[in-house]
Amino acid sequence: MKCSSGVGYDPVVRGSALTFEVFGLNQAVLSMQDRETGSVWTQLDGKATDGALKGERLKMIPMPQMTYGEWKNAHPDTLVLSPNTPFSDRYRAVNIGSFNPGEAIYGDDRLDANALVVGVEVDGEFKGYPLAEFATTGGVANDILAGQPILVIYDDASQTGLAYSSLVDGSPLDFYAADNGGFSITDRQTGSTWDAQGKATAGEFSGRALEFVPSFISEWYGWSAYHPDTELYAAER
Repeated sequence: MKCSSGVGYDPVVRGSALTFEVFGLNQAVLSMQDRETGSVWTQLDGKATDGALKGERLKMIPMPQMTYGEWKNAHPDTLVLSPNTPFSDRYRAVNIGSFNPGEAIYGDDRLDANALVVGVEVDGEFKGYPLAEFATTGGVANDILAGQPILVIYDDASQTGLAYSSLVDGSPLDFYAADNGGFSITDRQTGSTWDAQGKATAGEFSGRALEFVPSFISEWYGWSAYHPDTELYAAER
């Protein structure tokens, strides 16, 4: 089973950098183990659920999930992880066994189990934004979560979905899809143009960047199982 999620975390906990490897499955989603303490961590929220560091949580960092073509176009000098490595002795084979659907919690039935959402967390509140909903919004969702104004985007061409705070210099911005080819958005307050990484590329705010809000793409079964109280976004019809 897979959850289609790529999540990035800062590996430093209590002042020390940890090294992680695959541990197994938790509710049909990857779990990890650090080599330094043997603590077990969840992938979708970065929490230590067992071991010496139980109760600690990794800090999520932005890691755009996108096609290689889009990544290569944006970063032509990029490095690519290769399986042909001289460091193979640092890895071990992992056999997590056969998956039994009866042993997993699949969350709720508001969406199909494998429907993709941009999962967003703000101050302990959670909300899933189905990718299908962005088809009618130009890839943009202006919303309020935990009392905070946020922007959630999904670029279908690059398959990138992330969330950002809408606040710039303490004032909320309202965004809409820019009709200028490719993916870009414009704020109504200044007319500045922004890209999918939350960076202003033109206008009054050129060079500024929106603050990342913990978010990533996930299949609904994983997101809703880990966050049973999650809200679910629906675009205005």
